[in-house]
Amino acid sequence: MLKGVMKYVKGYSVQSILSPLFKLLEAVFELIVPLVIKDLIDLGIKGNDPQVIKSKMILLVVFATVGVVCAICAQYFAAAAAAGISSDVRRDLFRKIMHLSVSDYEKIGSSNIVTGLTSDVNQIQSGINLVLRLLLRSPFIVFGAVIMAFTVSVRMALIFVVVVAVLGVFVAFNMRSAIPAYKETRKGLDSLVDATGNGLSGVKVIRGFNRSSDDYKGFKERSSALNLLQKKAASISSFLNPVTFLIINLAVCFLIARGAIHVETGDLTQGQVVALYTYMSMIIVELIKLANLIVTVSRAVACTVRVKDLLMHVDEKISDAITIDDPHKSHSLEFKGVSFSYPDSSEETLTDISFKVEAGERIGVIGITGSGKSTVAQLASGLYAPDNGEIFIDGKSVEHISRDSLYKAMSLCVQKARMFTGSIKYNISLDREDITSEQIDEAIVNSCTDDVIERKTEGKEFEVKANGAGLSGGQKQRIGIARALAGDPGLLIFDDSTSALDAATERRLLKNLASLKNSPTMIFVSQKIKTVMDLDKILLIEDGRISAYAPHGELLKISENYRKLCALQNEEAGV
Repeated sequence: MLKGVMKYVKGYSVQSILSPLFKLLEAVFELIVPLVIKDLIDLGIKGNDPQVIKSKMILLVVFATVGVVCAICAQYFAAAAAAGISSDVRRDLFRKIMHLSVSDYEKIGSSNIVTGLTSDVNQIQSGINLVLRLLLRSPFIVFGAVIMAFTVSVRMALIFVVVVAVLGVFVAFNMRSAIPAYKETRKGLDSLVDATGNGLSGVKVIRGFNRSSDDYKGFKERSSALNLLQKKAASISSFLNPVTFLIINLAVCFLIARGAIHVETGDLTQGQVVALYTYMSMIIVELIKLANLIVTVSRAVACTVRVKDLLMHVDEKISDAITIDDPHKSHSLEFKGVSFSYPDSSEETLTDISFKVEAGERIGVIGITGSGKSTVAQLASGLYAPDNGEIFIDGKSVEHISRDSLYKAMSLCVQKARMFTGSIKYNISLDREDITSEQIDEAIVNSCTDDVIERKTEGKEFEVKANGAGLSGGQKQRIGIARALAGDPGLLIFDDSTSALDAATERRLLKNLASLKNSPTMIFVSQKIKTVMDLDKILLIEDGRISAYAPHGELLKISENYRKLCALQNEEAGV
């Protein structure tokens, strides 16, 4: 299990070493105790020697005290190491998930990610804790008890060897079956989390179309499936304890019966039989602990594999990426022979797209629904990587630009702006350290969000609820635009982000954007020709290909489809 998280263990090497060492020290004293009891019985009680009894009792008290101290220290260091390692794994996993491409995110699924960050990491923590405390101690006690039994009686110790061998085979077989079963339960949990997330996020649609009972039925089916998987995994593990008890208790019965015979013949003393029984009892306790350890570790191993798979999805080339020199100046954007298809799609969404936007230019991207307009925006912003061709910002491939540098130089404003619980000011800044209060105020004015704030008594400190409840679509869009403007990026991409604005507000917004101080390059993806007609150029896309790329007036001359779009939208088509 530790193989997948070994690099995290190095940071807690002291705790990871001290914990098992203290456990081993405790085990050493525990293995000596039966020999002390043997002498207590044979020399003290049977020999009627009070001095021996007193000295042995004091020795047992010392061993008990030292054992308790060792156990407490071992528990502390194991807990510290397990909590620290799991915290580092969770932090690193979350940080790296933030660098996932959208295609990888969609491929993995939000349910897998949520389960990985919470339940899986918690299982890893429990596994590490038990491994540090018991992985060395339990086998040490078991084999130590067998060896110590040989010092008492070689003939009787053979019973120990047979018992340990039989139980070892059974435990190995059980573990081999348990690990795949627990992997299946994690998949079932992912499915249940996914169903829960869909039900909660789509509750309005579900109720609006009277599908609550169907959604409940689907949830119940997945919950029942998970229940069956968990029962299957638990049934495999449930054999460990009873079978271990059965074998050990049978061995104890046989040991006592044989011991009584040897005591009668004088081959063994009563103290030796008690010592052998004590060692057998130790084996019972430690094998039960080992069985429980195996169950927990089986779960942790399955979770470690899942977390490792999540980490492997991350594009490590980001750490070696290049940067954009001045993110706030206007940037050029170029597509060269770009083709793209979404995961699991048999058809290309974009085919051989090539165009260039000079620094400071403002262009529009227009086309009918499904033509690939939004895909252009998502590729330009680095959310997806093209299947073929390359995309350049200032002559640098987007694929090799660090995410941090890219998103300081570029902002993508989507149609449905995501709102977070917090003030309007927070929803604009998102706690970005490089954004000043002056930049936020300018962004509020330029995005026409000042109209929204004026209607709120708290101003920009107005508390936005989860998902923007209480805000209209247009208000959310304006806050989203303010969020994009706040960092003064040199490239702004608006993906149909003015669709919910009324005509007057949209005109004022476009006027404000045209007069921004840093004159950023702008790309407007829109369904409305009136939004893009005054821009420098318009990119007309049809069926994933570029049909034309020219100013509005020129497109009216050269493109019949563009003229049809203008006519459909009741725009003036005169030249």
